[in-house]
Amino acid sequence: MEVKDEAVFENVGQAVHVSFLIMAQEAKQDAPLRAALIRAMESVVLSGRQRCWLDQLRGASTGNINFGGLDGNEVRAQCALVLQAVKHRLPATEMWVLQAKYGNTDFEDVDGRRRFAFSAERISAIKGLADWFRPMFPALNPLAIDCMLGRLFANHKQLDITVRDLAASFGGNRMTYQRASKKMQEHLRSLEAYAFERLTPSFTAQGVVGIFS
Repeated sequence: MEVKDEAVFENVGQAVHVSFLIMAQEAKQDAPLRAALIRAMESVVLSGRQRCWLDQLRGASTGNINFGGLDGNEVRAQCALVLQAVKHRLPATEMWVLQAKYGNTDFEDVDGRRRFAFSAERISAIKGLADWFRPMFPALNPLAIDCMLGRLFANHKQLDITVRDLAASFGGNRMTYQRASKKMQEHLRSLEAYAFERLTPSFTAQGVVGIFS
């Protein structure tokens, strides 16, 4: 099976991952955008042509970003279309999962140290998911569910929350939180898979992701 070379991304997961990362960068700044593209492409499996794009990005020091013939503004436009689809073509629960997982992590430098935190977009998505999960776990403190989801979506060690932390903060046995976290994770994986399946037809038709034959 081979992916068509015309596609910008190899699959929906890659398209969503890269698009959230690129759109978190300020517009019209080639250097930061190029660096973000390189980080994104290094973190996923690439096709042959996409590896060529990555080589071009690594070797480019001036001029527009060369993303298979797209300049920086065109790359952002493509990524904006992907995120519009996430926000307007998915049920709320599926949209929240993608926003919570792939959304931006904010940071600030205080006294020479960098502090990390979830962005407002990710916090909103986690709160939406927490409300959705609460009827499934009536015995758990609602704030504990918020923290458990934060733990599952943490993409930096400074954002991580252990099950021991949860037990110390909200009471109960740490294994209660471990089992509940596992069930939550299974639901989140299913919702992400449903979202990718739902987005695939339109992304394929638009040439955003490859057609396999």
